[in-house]
Amino acid sequence: MKTRAMIGIIAFVLTLVVMVPILFILSRGAVGGTQFAVILAGVLFLVLWTIPYVTLVDPLLRRAVGALFNVTIEWTGTSESISWTPVNNSGCLLSLFLGLLGYILIVLWFVPLAATISLVLWFRH
Repeated sequence: MKTRAMIGIIAFVLTLVVMVPILFILSRGAVGGTQFAVILAGVLFLVLWTIPYVTLVDPLLRRAVGALFNVTIEWTGTSESISWTPVNNSGCLLSLFLGLLGYILIVLWFVPLAATISLVLWFRH
């Protein structure tokens, strides 16, 4: 968990130091100041939300679903990719269901961003 939190903080710093200037240079003359601020806020919000999601929400979801099905679910692969995989053999259908459930729960990562965009659009009217 500490490693993922450190990676998240490094990602936020890199976003501020590298991506914001690149975004500013690429969007110069194409968007206004207010539009740039909204785009920048969206990017920073997504990066800031990713840190607690990866360090807090996803491990809790894995533990809860694992307890429900009596399996231990971990990130797998050489880079600990996005798939949820039971540590112990749990059968073909359960493994397939857990893998699909992992992808569905990752959609939760987008929920706060989508809610924020919806609120901004709603307040504009």
